[in-house]
Amino acid sequence: MGRMLVLLCDSPYHHESVGHVIELTKAAIGKGHDVDIYLMMDGVYNPIISQSGEPFRMESISDQFKALLELGANVSGCRVCMELRGVEEDSLPAGTDVGGIFDLSEMLAEADVVLSFTGVE
Repeated sequence: MGRMLVLLCDSPYHHESVGHVIELTKAAIGKGHDVDIYLMMDGVYNPIISQSGEPFRMESISDQFKALLELGANVSGCRVCMELRGVEEDSLPAGTDVGGIFDLSEMLAEADVVLSFTGVE
């Protein structure tokens, strides 16, 4: 099967694009594909484990990212983007990688398809 890279720059609860990424990832993994998700810019906020969907009786985005990790998705956050936004490594679910542009370049080289959710309106 193939390998899909998703570049996610949108923050949680801001656009439906985060939900699209989650659903596309589940579907791709369900069909036997490998999926890498690279979080940049405000995308690094998505897996922060302190989020709660409880006030709205909905599953939090972080819980959904945990589920993607359990399904086998590779989730990586940009270290510089995290540092600029005050996102600590220990605020992310176990299994989330933190890397840099070199890691992204490797993912790009290995990907059969790249989907970009860059937050541009």
